[in-house]
Amino acid sequence: MGQHSGSMVARWKPSHTRKGLRIGKVASPGLSLMCAEGRLLVLCARTTVSEFVRVEVADLVCDGIDWDLVWQLSKAHGVAPLVYRNLATICPAALPSAIHEAFRRHNQANALLNTLLAKELVMLLDALAAKGVTAIPFKGVTLAQTAYGDLSLRECADIDLIVEQGAIPQARQVLWSLGYQLTSQDTGVGDETGEAYHFFQKRNGIVAVDLQWIMARRHFGFRLDRSAFWNRLKPVTLPAKSVMGLCPEDLLILLCVHGSKHAWEQLKWVCDVAELLRRRPALDWSRVLFQASEWKCRRMVLLGLSMAHYLFDAVLPRSVMHEIEADADISDLVRRMPMQFLKNPSHGVDEDCADALYVTMKDSLWERWKLGVALCRAEADVITRPLPWFRFQRKLRVLAACLKPLHCVVAKWILSVRMREMVVRWLQSS
Repeated sequence: MGQHSGSMVARWKPSHTRKGLRIGKVASPGLSLMCAEGRLLVLCARTTVSEFVRVEVADLVCDGIDWDLVWQLSKAHGVAPLVYRNLATICPAALPSAIHEAFRRHNQANALLNTLLAKELVMLLDALAAKGVTAIPFKGVTLAQTAYGDLSLRECADIDLIVEQGAIPQARQVLWSLGYQLTSQDTGVGDETGEAYHFFQKRNGIVAVDLQWIMARRHFGFRLDRSAFWNRLKPVTLPAKSVMGLCPEDLLILLCVHGSKHAWEQLKWVCDVAELLRRRPALDWSRVLFQASEWKCRRMVLLGLSMAHYLFDAVLPRSVMHEIEADADISDLVRRMPMQFLKNPSHGVDEDCADALYVTMKDSLWERWKLGVALCRAEADVITRPLPWFRFQRKLRVLAACLKPLHCVVAKWILSVRMREMVVRWLQSS
C-alpha cells in the first residue's frame, strides 16, 4: 500500500469537468487546515453528497491519498460505512483492492451487529417495561434510524439506555436475569453508591448495555433522567418493532453535550448532529435554545451546531448563525477539532484538554468561576499546560496562586483537628 497508491490514481479519471463546478462556491475554509486524508473523510462522511463534494473528492484522490491512513481514520472516527459507500460510488477504481476489501468486511460486520443490537434493544425494553422500568435508548441504533434512516450507516458499539436514578437497582436485576454481567462502572460522579453508569456484557455474546442516569466525567456532569425527556418521547421505527425514543429537539441537545464532553474527538459525533439536522429540518428552534439555556448547556449546543455547519454545511437558522458568529471562542474551537485531522495537531483540542474546554464552554461567569476553583483545588494539568487557545489560563494560574496558601492553611487545620480527635479517642479508650 504505497503512500499515494499512484498507479491506481493515475488510471482513474473523474468523468466531470471540475473548473466549471468550482465557480460560485468555495470549500469550507476549515478544510484547508486539515490534512488531505482528513478532508476526504469530512467530504465522504455524509449520507447526501452534492456534485460539488464529488468534485472535491475527485481532486483529492487525483492529487494522491494515503489509503492506509484513510482506512485507519475511518475506523477510529466511526465513519467507515459512510466513507466506503461514497468512495465506492464516486471513485471505485481509485480504491486499492486491499483497502476496498477491508472496508467491505468491516461494513458487513457493522450491519450484522446493528441488526443484532436492534433486536436485543426491543427485547430489553420489553423486559424492563414488564418490571415497571422505563428506559430511553440514546445514540446507537435508534439514532442510526432517526438521523441516518438506515441502521447500517452508523457504527454502534453497544446499547445506551437512560434510566431514572431510582430505577437503576431494578434495571440491574432485569439485566442479570437476562444473562448480562456487570463488567465495569464509573465511580467519578453518581448516586448514593458513587456510580454514574453501569456497563453490562452479555454472557457468551457480543452485546453490551450501558445504563446511565447522568452523563459524567471528572469536572463534568449532565443529568439524563429529566422528566422533560419522558414527557416528549417519540416513536422510532426499528425492523422488529417501534420503540419510544427522544424527541428530535432533546436528542439534538444531548448529542451536542455528549460531543462537547469528549471534545468532539470522533467525527462520527459531528455527523450525528449534521444528519439529524438534515432529516429534521422543521425543528422547534425556540425550544432547543430555551431548553439548552435552562439546562446550562447553551454554548455546548452552539458549539455542536457550529461543528455540523462548519464541517458538513448543516443548515441553521439565521438567528442561530448570528449567535455562533458573535462568539469568538466557538469560532476558534471549531477550527481546532477533530485534532487528528489537522496539519498541525499540536494546535488542536482533544480530551486531554477537556477541563479547559469545559471552562470555556460554561454559559455564565459564575459557573466558570466555580469550575475554575475546582480545577485549582485539584491542581489540574490544564492550569500549567501550554494551551494557546485557552484564554482563561492566565486567570486560572493567578487564582491557583492565590488559593494555594489558603489551601495549605485549611489542610493543616484539618490535620490538626483529626490528630486531636485521635488523641481524644485514645485517651477515652485508655
